[in-house]
Amino acid sequence: MTEKQRVYNALEGKPVDRFPVTVLYNQLYYLDHFSELTGKEPWEIHKWLHSDPEEHLRIYEEMILKTPFEILQPQGAPSRHSRENLEFVMKDGKPFYYEKHENRYAPIITETVSGHATDYRSNQSRYVFSKADVKEIKIHKAEDMIHSGSNDYLTETIKKLGKDHFILSGGVVGTLYLCSNYVGLTNLYGMLLEEPELIDYMSKKILEQNIETIRYIASAGGDAIYIDDAMTTSDMISVKHYERFCLPYMKEMVNEIHRLGHKAIIIYFGGISDRLEQIVSIGADGLSMETSMKNYINDIDEIAEKIGNRIALFGNIDPVGILQKGTDAELETEIIHQAKAGRKCRGFIICTGSPITPSTTLSRVQKFIKLSRSC
Repeated sequence: MTEKQRVYNALEGKPVDRFPVTVLYNQLYYLDHFSELTGKEPWEIHKWLHSDPEEHLRIYEEMILKTPFEILQPQGAPSRHSRENLEFVMKDGKPFYYEKHENRYAPIITETVSGHATDYRSNQSRYVFSKADVKEIKIHKAEDMIHSGSNDYLTETIKKLGKDHFILSGGVVGTLYLCSNYVGLTNLYGMLLEEPELIDYMSKKILEQNIETIRYIASAGGDAIYIDDAMTTSDMISVKHYERFCLPYMKEMVNEIHRLGHKAIIIYFGGISDRLEQIVSIGADGLSMETSMKNYINDIDEIAEKIGNRIALFGNIDPVGILQKGTDAELETEIIHQAKAGRKCRGFIICTGSPITPSTTLSRVQKFIKLSRSC
């Protein structure tokens, strides 16, 4: 059974020789651990992320061999214009960008671009105050995004590895969270009570963009597209608000993913036990949830039993307490526990409940994969 067949069978509730093993958002792992996986200098990650598709894939394959997750998530590519304009040079022993068209050099300072250090506190400004403002939000068409070349790394990966590997081609963030780009994250939650009609109106506009983005991603091929329904969990909003501001848009996006021939995977970083029936009603193929934390409980036994054969489930192993800091015995015990729970539902994929942390070593990730494959 190939990795691709194994994941498809798990998502469709068909027999598998063993549970697939992955970590969603594993593209972040490759960014955080680029030097550890490749032996290259930290700054060379920027060179890799601007290389031609063949060279990019060559290095990506080296990393996959060391950490063979069974769902591949290729990096997004900069536009062809950006890649063609940029060179990497050394000046006085230090790395620099060289922008050809501008004839300009800039030092390379950052060593990682994974986004783990994102500062959400800066997302507080409000730009949209009325429906007229919403109408001014520009929609980027799928055709224009395709033309830019931003799918080039994905296309190259699918061409060479897509026969035997399951490719998670990319994804979108839920419409409610994306409203915060225009009204600010803190303002957004007050507006659910004070200006709900404007949030409804804005969400419909943002849905248009997400549909275009889904079409752009699907154009490259691959097997699945995810929706990260961010900030819509029990620790953030009520079930009533979830049903109004999130559920209809999630269904529209999943329907479009299915129309385009892809599997739909939905991701929740937060508590879901009080809205599980609503989430299952979306009609997605796979559900990923965060590990229990921040005063909510995502009990994998309970959730697996409740969803039954209606949707496949991803594991939610604690990436810090178990994967990064736990003993080998604790890791093995949790993997066995999760696999036992997973047998209660339609299909199961062994996974962590959040991305791998920057402090988790390569040997630890390899141990996780090895133990999971023997489960």
